[in-house]
Amino acid sequence: MNTEPPAHPAGTDTGRDMVPFEQLMLVEERPGFPMCFFLECRVSGPLDADLLRQAITAAAERHPLLRSRVTRRCSRGRWLPPDVRPALLWRPVAGDPWAPIDLTHESGVRIVVLADGLDHHRVVMQVHHATCDGIAACEYFGDIWAIYAGLEPRPFSAGRFGRVAPAPAAPVLASGSGTSPLDFARFIATPLSCRPRAGSSRSRPDAATVAPPYASLQFDAPFTARLRAAADRQGLTLNDVLVAAVMRAVVGWNAAAGRRASNVRIVMPVSVRAVGARLPAANAIGYAFLDRRSADCGEFAALAGSIGAATRWILDAGAAAAFLGALDWLARRPGLLKILTRLPLCLSSVVFSNVGDTSRRMRSGMPKRDGRDAPGNLVIDGFLGVPPLRPQTRAAVGGTTYANALALTCLCSATPDGRVGAAFFLELIRGELEAFVAAE
Repeated sequence: MNTEPPAHPAGTDTGRDMVPFEQLMLVEERPGFPMCFFLECRVSGPLDADLLRQAITAAAERHPLLRSRVTRRCSRGRWLPPDVRPALLWRPVAGDPWAPIDLTHESGVRIVVLADGLDHHRVVMQVHHATCDGIAACEYFGDIWAIYAGLEPRPFSAGRFGRVAPAPAAPVLASGSGTSPLDFARFIATPLSCRPRAGSSRSRPDAATVAPPYASLQFDAPFTARLRAAADRQGLTLNDVLVAAVMRAVVGWNAAAGRRASNVRIVMPVSVRAVGARLPAANAIGYAFLDRRSADCGEFAALAGSIGAATRWILDAGAAAAFLGALDWLARRPGLLKILTRLPLCLSSVVFSNVGDTSRRMRSGMPKRDGRDAPGNLVIDGFLGVPPLRPQTRAAVGGTTYANALALTCLCSATPDGRVGAAFFLELIRGELEAFVAAE
């Protein structure tokens, strides 16, 4: 059974209904919590605004959902025939370029270019998650840079069948720790405490700024190599180590705020694409859930080992696809999906999404310069990404690897100043990773 949703509207005349995951991303959104994720390319060189705008538009022609709006019928969303295009905001100096994306009136993709010194820019792609997932957005970014450089974008391919299990029709919510659906319902995660840390700002700015709403932390390639080597020696992946560090950071945050973190759950998006698939932008992911008590987070290596075992089980058992089966069951009950998303419960402490090597995700076919993608007369110096933030989940962390260097990016709502909270949370993660490497 193929768990991938249709890649584009079923016809230019009629559009199509949103699939359950797209519907979830639509109803999850509420004031203050736009269901948008961010990707950022940091580029050096003489970036040409007109050429970039042309590349954005031309690349979007390959991806119908990026050019489609949404209409609501009977509490369900429906894709309209493509009639819009992704917007480019060039070097905004005022206002709020990160305002929520209204899918009823505009494309689900907005690209904001910020000047970052002479011949240095931050090209930030804001994407409504109902439109596509992070892997698809990386591929769209690759198409943009290929066209910008005068190259032909990589062709689409259905790939080959991987080890994705069929999504069941029954409401099964699988946990990475092997717990039952009933255990999932009983497991209420501990959120990050909303008490600001000492010295943090206690008031939000009156006016929005052009700076992105997230904070980032970039490691150099030598440290990233040492981190991978330390993980390899223990039979772990880099992702296992990162999830363990995030879990321990949750416990550390709440300890610093004078609150005990009894339960920690990380929601981890997992691709359900066929191996090697390259299709028009869409959502082709499910969710996996990694549950631990704070007592399980005491020793880093043991925690990371248990995360590694759970992750292997998730991939082998098709747990992420099982989530889609549960979501399909819920979406057939009018209004139930929205009611469940509005319950005042913390079902996850943090969302952590690791898209891996972004050069491979972009598939741009770019020439390289010092190991970095070089579209035309530009060089992409860095690549960041972070998933959306929902109300009861007060931090979202994204991991990317580019030019052999790891970067972490965070959105946070656990303090009055989100960027201060995000930076503090990333520093907690940094401390965990540095201690893990030093222990080796």
